Amino acid sequence: MAEQIISHVLSKLEDLLIKEYFFLKGVTQQVELVKIHLRQMQSFWRDAEEKKNKGDNRTRQWVRDVREVAFEIENAIDNYVVQIHNVTAKHVRIGKRYAVKIVALHKLGDKISKIQEKIRTISESRNNLGIKNLGEDAGEEKPFLKTIVVPDIDNEEIVGFEDDRKTIIDALVNDAKNKKRQVLSIVGVGGLGKTTLAHKVYNNPRVKELFDLRIWLSISQDFKPIDILRKLYEKAMGNSRMPVEEAEAYLAELNKSLSNKRYLIVLDDAWTDDVFDYLNVGFPDVGNGSRVIITTRFLNVATDPTRVFKLPFLNKEESLELLLKNALQTPNPLTNCPDELRDVAKKLAERCDGLPLAIVVLGRLLSKKPCDHAHWSQVGKNLDWYRDGEGCMNILYSSYHDLPYYLKSCFRYLACFPEDHKIEAVPLLRMWIAEGFMDHNKKGMLEDEAEHCLEELAQRSLVQVVERNNDGSIIFFRVHDLLHDLAIRESEENDFLLICKNENTQTDFKKARRVVIHNNHKVESQNQNLENIAMPNVRSFLNFDIEVPVGIKYPLLRVLELKGSRNLTKLPEELKSMIHLRYLGLENTGLKQLPETIGCLQNLQTINIWGTKVEKIPSSLWGIQALRHVTLREWLPGPPPSANLVNLQTLEYVSVPESWRDGLPHLPSLRTLDLHYFDTEENGSIVMPNWNIVITLLGTLNNLVSLFIEGDRIPAEIADVKTSPGYKHLQTLFLSGPRFSKLPYSTKFSLDTVELPRNLIRLSLWYIWFDKDPMPKLEKLPFLKSLYLWGIENVEEMVCSAGGFPQLQELRIVLVNDLKQWKVEKEAMPHLKTLRIDNCKGLSALPDLDHVKTLQELRLIEMDVLESKVKDRTGEEWQKIQHIPTIKYWLF
Repeated sequence: MAEQIISHVLSKLEDLLIKEYFFLKGVTQQVELVKIHLRQMQSFWRDAEEKKNKGDNRTRQWVRDVREVAFEIENAIDNYVVQIHNVTAKHVRIGKRYAVKIVALHKLGDKISKIQEKIRTISESRNNLGIKNLGEDAGEEKPFLKTIVVPDIDNEEIVGFEDDRKTIIDALVNDAKNKKRQVLSIVGVGGLGKTTLAHKVYNNPRVKELFDLRIWLSISQDFKPIDILRKLYEKAMGNSRMPVEEAEAYLAELNKSLSNKRYLIVLDDAWTDDVFDYLNVGFPDVGNGSRVIITTRFLNVATDPTRVFKLPFLNKEESLELLLKNALQTPNPLTNCPDELRDVAKKLAERCDGLPLAIVVLGRLLSKKPCDHAHWSQVGKNLDWYRDGEGCMNILYSSYHDLPYYLKSCFRYLACFPEDHKIEAVPLLRMWIAEGFMDHNKKGMLEDEAEHCLEELAQRSLVQVVERNNDGSIIFFRVHDLLHDLAIRESEENDFLLICKNENTQTDFKKARRVVIHNNHKVESQNQNLENIAMPNVRSFLNFDIEVPVGIKYPLLRVLELKGSRNLTKLPEELKSMIHLRYLGLENTGLKQLPETIGCLQNLQTINIWGTKVEKIPSSLWGIQALRHVTLREWLPGPPPSANLVNLQTLEYVSVPESWRDGLPHLPSLRTLDLHYFDTEENGSIVMPNWNIVITLLGTLNNLVSLFIEGDRIPAEIADVKTSPGYKHLQTLFLSGPRFSKLPYSTKFSLDTVELPRNLIRLSLWYIWFDKDPMPKLEKLPFLKSLYLWGIENVEEMVCSAGGFPQLQELRIVLVNDLKQWKVEKEAMPHLKTLRIDNCKGLSALPDLDHVKTLQELRLIEMDVLESKVKDRTGEEWQKIQHIPTIKYWLF
């Protein structure tokens, strides 16, 4: 971490010398000397890290001293900038501004002089410790740029547990005659593969077909009953919430709702034996074959009566197979392993003690090394540096220390999130950028670099991908609890992060640079304490679903994440002084107003007010040149014509303001646009959208990747590639007319003269009035993987011709009420995996799907006529779909 902070400080010193040259002339020589010493430390850094990792405690202290002096310099610079900013306001007299700058400069000079003395002492001690100069770039890996899609947790091959998987599936499916509710427990130590095995069972096609409702819940060590009940209720009831959050009410409603369903509920990573006892009342046993699966490290947690599957460690051959599978990434790794590597591979596999997590992480580490005996042997030698008597932790430490420095900070940042938390990728990447983890001097988008960093962590198996987009980008991921523990340990070792819980509210916060609250319920005494605690150096404050302290007074803050803090109705006055703030997350808070002083945050990159009660956007927001990502509350107007937002990449949930009739904002870097444009009423008259305004705007956007438009009477021209030069990059297009409306408000579409963007991957068309079957046009899109047709009108017949939709994997047809006939010719949709037909009441027969051999799942929702024809597994309709592994029916 110190290496990254040194680079960060050097960059800040350069900026400061340029921006404040006139005032800094008196300390320029001191600043230059500091820069020289810091660059020297950077050259010696890697040797110091190696010695520290081998257990040299004196070098460990030297590393800590370097880190602290770098922090001191950064604090001095940031505080100087805050002081200067506070007197640059228009109401402050010029003479006073000058005087304050002189005083601030004097303080900065004194601080730098003291820091120089410390640096001199540190440099002298370096010689005594024998730390060598390995050069600035020695041993450093370059950023990983090639995207290799890593299998997510559901697609990973499991080694050694195939018999267990079959046995558990048989217990769920073949034992369905046993109608009594059963509990199955999977027991094993951390890292043994319990969650991976449970996922394999949970997503097995036979299991998915058998159960009406499947729910996955991550329990974790910090089990809080009311939070688990809330999540369970939301998943069972479709994201609704109880008006009063009381455990008894939740349990009663759950019991009532689940009584008419055959359910499968997985309680993953239970730590105490009272988890199931607490939830049991909500899991009715009505003799319909429902099942509960518990994964746990502890045998005493396995519920009685229950069937217990105790996972063994992998044997030597299984360990070797799993290691080589991840290291070589070739089919049949045991037979394809080069002879020179076989012996060293066996020794490395044995070091993992049969623990799959350690084997996979070590295998991915080897995959980053040259495939020869010397490099693999060196990895084995390096493992001894980190051996600490804690099972596989030495393997995990080795993989962590092999990371380039920029990735180490990214990995440590994952400790911010609660254990077993389902982490959303996009906000995290924006936090990394706000923290300065990405190299701002490199060409290309910082967001792309951040995405590559996350992909690199996934390739090294340091994170587990939960869900990916059709383009392969990560949507959600998790961190295994052992790796989460490692991230916390390294964060504590490097003074990187302070996690605030009930038991540590008396901690000294003065040195804290990142503060995270993991409590998921209100703790009044703690909130009061946090309001009064001084945190002069904190750069990030993250809050997870509790009522946030109102008095947030952290002048050096860069990241403020308050998502879900429902008691937050007003931003603190001190916000205007947080001039270093780059990330402001206010999603689903109780916020009612954004102050005009938001414009003081000239470094702000990301702001999210989705789900708040904000009704007006202050004009000063659009004057922030640094803005990169803006997510508003639905229907709020977009930036005025005078806005010159050259860095803005994301603009979500905005309506077209009236001012756009007179001119358009300058948004040259925009990649994602989510726009709403409906009829309005003015002086008793209806004012219809002027779509030429939107078409003109789109014509100025050269970098669009995702476009979402919802409105009245959307013209087909909006979807034409000729509308915007940026459409050549467009991958996602969502167009929606007014929901549940007929003409004249619905959107009339003719695709005859429209050339659709050929690079589309995802296309959604909602409440569109077509003049004819759209399939002949849509099926020619060569890269389309996902197609949603929702509420489209005037389509009585659809034909998917041979060779059409060559890459389509997911197709949803919902509320297409006019549809009476659908034909799918042979060789159409050769890669289709998922098909959903929902509320298409006029469709009485399925298309011939028996030639679509890739189809894995068919969902028929509110299709009572079709369901009656296929549910008994006989007849002509059944012959069309009998090859599909998972077929689900829903009637509400």
